[in-house]
Amino acid sequence: MKIVKCPKCGKYLHKAPRCLFCGNTIGFQELPEEIIHKNIATDYAHVNYLVESKKFDEAMELSYAVIEWMPDLAEIFWLRLLAKNKCVSDAELILKGFDSVQDSDYCNALRFSKGEVRQVYSGIGDIVKLLRQSIKSELASHEIKKKSQTDILIIKKTFQGDIEERKNKLFGLWSDLEEIEQALYALEMDCRALSREHIISLEQAAQDASLLKNQVYKLDECTAESLNSYQVKIGTILQQSEQAKAALMDIKNQHPWVKEHKELTTKRDKQVNLIATELKSLRDYEATVNRTLTEIDRIEKSYKEAIIAADKYDFSKAFGLLESAISNRLLQDVGVDVSSLSNRYI
Repeated sequence: MKIVKCPKCGKYLHKAPRCLFCGNTIGFQELPEEIIHKNIATDYAHVNYLVESKKFDEAMELSYAVIEWMPDLAEIFWLRLLAKNKCVSDAELILKGFDSVQDSDYCNALRFSKGEVRQVYSGIGDIVKLLRQSIKSELASHEIKKKSQTDILIIKKTFQGDIEERKNKLFGLWSDLEEIEQALYALEMDCRALSREHIISLEQAAQDASLLKNQVYKLDECTAESLNSYQVKIGTILQQSEQAKAALMDIKNQHPWVKEHKELTTKRDKQVNLIATELKSLRDYEATVNRTLTEIDRIEKSYKEAIIAADKYDFSKAFGLLESAISNRLLQDVGVDVSSLSNRYI
């Protein structure tokens, strides 16, 4: 990979269509390349080709042959760094992230390089370190933003008042239902008492009729005066019976208590429906809270994984969670020109 100097920003970088730092596309000044041993010059050039062709495993395998002949060749270690991170350019390597402290290939590339080449390697290492810090900080604030976009803040603001209002409403509905039930019970007791009175009248009429019946059996022995007396008694008994029957029918059909009972029953059924509706509303509210809590758990898990990955210099999950505008801002803050990056990475 050739090292060039950008005429616009004056920084050194590996040759690319655009300057990694300012986006310039023309006038790059190529620096002299390090002399490669003739026995592995072809292999070294092929490693370059394999990395650019995204044949990373083949590039890693062939790199050992180059290292065997030139163990202090900084560029081969940089190519290995790209290959094992599945990257074809420095820009991709920055986006993916790598551990500039623990990675042996990066440390060897830095160790065996000097001058402008060393500036390129150390500069990219510094960018990755700064980007790691920025990403971890941004993820923390972005997680809060994502949570705030769920219903949790609305629920938090209205929870106490909403629950208290729902509780009071439900208690009120239950209290009204109890009053209706008590009124129905009292009405039923009155109806039972009145019915009992008429039942007693009917029973008394039945007893009188039975007694009279026994006496009627002796009609052939009675006088005209006795017969008249029996007729009067029978008429009285029949009248009492009809009155009792009519009163019971009135209770069933026409008595004001029957109407009141129907009204109370209708009111009670309506109250029961209101309570059922309120209970359903509470269940829906509970479901909303549970869905929100599940969504928050998912958000927390995603951002926790992204932060852990970023701490290990793996930026892919973080860029997957952050919006493009935020990702671009983070890259610009560490000195990377986003126009030099492929859209498929941001």
